Amino acid sequence: MLKPKLKHLRHPLRTLNVAKSMVAALFEMRAFSARADKKFAGDPRYQLQYVTAGFASRRISDADDVALLDRICAAYNATVEHPEFSQATYRATDWWQQIRDRSLGPVRQALRMRDTAALHRMYSNFFRDPCCTGLMAVPYGMIDVYFGGKMTDLHRRVYLADTLYRLDYWREETRGLFPLSDLAIPSIGNPFGVCLEGTLLNARAEFQHSCAVRVAGLLKSQRSTVMEIGGGFGGMAYYLLRDRPETKYFNFDLPESIALATYFLVKAFPHKNILLFGERPLTEATIADADIVLIPLFEMKRLQNASIDITFSSHAMTDIEPEELVSYLETIHRVTRNRFLFFGAALLPNVPGLIGGDFDLFRLEERRRLHWHSHRPSGAEEVECIYSFDHTDKDRLSAERNLAYVNR
Repeated sequence: MLKPKLKHLRHPLRTLNVAKSMVAALFEMRAFSARADKKFAGDPRYQLQYVTAGFASRRISDADDVALLDRICAAYNATVEHPEFSQATYRATDWWQQIRDRSLGPVRQALRMRDTAALHRMYSNFFRDPCCTGLMAVPYGMIDVYFGGKMTDLHRRVYLADTLYRLDYWREETRGLFPLSDLAIPSIGNPFGVCLEGTLLNARAEFQHSCAVRVAGLLKSQRSTVMEIGGGFGGMAYYLLRDRPETKYFNFDLPESIALATYFLVKAFPHKNILLFGERPLTEATIADADIVLIPLFEMKRLQNASIDITFSSHAMTDIEPEELVSYLETIHRVTRNRFLFFGAALLPNVPGLIGGDFDLFRLEERRRLHWHSHRPSGAEEVECIYSFDHTDKDRLSAERNLAYVNR
């Protein structure tokens, strides 16, 4: 049974709102569970023990990560102390700032204080730790239930059904070309999920793998360059680099996410040359030497013209204010040679001078609705858009304007 926390009892109105929310969530969970019982009746995958097995601990806590964590702290502090970090264009959205304030205090303090022992405790368990808030989730945000030993059969059915709906949609999206084992990830960070056919299906693994397949399908050669804006902990990047190891990968994101992605990707690909902010200037030579580049958003404008084959962003750009979005889109247009692949809650808005303005710098090639959440009663609409670039319009951007991008 869902119970309000004691802190809510101190305020009657808050207690009432929390109680209403809990009752609504419980009603929705029961309705979803009943529908799933009918949908997956007779399906051999619909066994609650697969959830129990998927949530068992896989934590590896004896690794010596001090050198890596020192490196992460150095890059993080170089980022947050940089003058451009506080510029409005690269500031966190209101949503992410709320997550920072509510859940990321301990990890931010550990990064700032270079407390590698505290970081090791959090990062070795990051899938289940608040340091991953906003990047990983359980149904209805019930962290205490799923990780606090309070999971009931109802919670297991909800989690399992959600996974199976998404897994079936993954097979549809990828046309059944991949075995289930392709969704496996390393045990870095103590992942959780559903165990099927001997494979742990980590939360959102099917979506991240599908994104990687879509990105790879747009690449023209094995030795291509991909830029991701808002890469989270590195889930999409892992599948892309695992299956296309010659791809050069850039991730531009907020500093807490970059720090976590560094931990995951360095441990997943220990032999790759990974460049972090503050280690070397972002020049043509240093980029040529790197396999993976993980740096803050304000460095994106320093990329050379037409140096990226594919730019990809999933949901990260949806909440950016239009004034700041102009800057992002101008940079994407300038540095991207071939395609911009966007996943989000809606089409990017019509931005004057970029889409539907004086001239179209982005040409919409394909738009289609996605159904990753359509099985949920409150599932939001998502779309996938592929944009190409009119190189004639690209030539209209003068050298002075390009220079202004780099220097502003």
